[in-house]
Amino acid sequence: MNKKDKDLPKEPKTRSSSGRNKFIALGVIAAIIAVVAYVTYRSDSTVDANYASIDGIPCETQEYVTYHIHAHVDIFVNTQHIPVPALIGIKSNECLYWLHTHTSDGIVHMESPKERDFTLGEFFSVWKSTNSGYPITSSVPEIFVNGNLVNTNLNDTLMKAHDEIVIAYGDVPPNMPTFYQFPEGD
Repeated sequence: MNKKDKDLPKEPKTRSSSGRNKFIALGVIAAIIAVVAYVTYRSDSTVDANYASIDGIPCETQEYVTYHIHAHVDIFVNTQHIPVPALIGIKSNECLYWLHTHTSDGIVHMESPKERDFTLGEFFSVWKSTNSGYPITSSVPEIFVNGNLVNTNLNDTLMKAHDEIVIAYGDVPPNMPTFYQFPEGD
């Protein structure tokens, strides 16, 4: 080799060596992304494993805004109003079910990660499992939605946004609510 040959630039690497390095780099990047995704998923679990799902409704550590609506429930037993208690579906500030109450005003919060139907039966199941004060009666109630008698049972009565739902055991109250004025923004 003469001096002239040493001063010449070296030949570039072959195409196969360059392609292999790119493939290795992409593999390393994909592995890093997979590890980050797995760790994020495991650390961001919102379901509280200490509380079982009720009628397919889990107890989670966050409230959802994806699907967040409210209905109002009034319960009457022989025309006497029975308040819906606060904290139905809320467990010791650890988690809350997709159906829950915060206060005793009768507003039921329906919050889930996607739009779905909720029923009175599901709400009553959550109530029975998470709170006292459940109205125990031996009769089948009459159910009114927005003042109209419906021919469904608790399990089949849907709860929709801003519904006023009256559940009457025994005699129906003479001044039954047909509308509820939700607070601004609800």
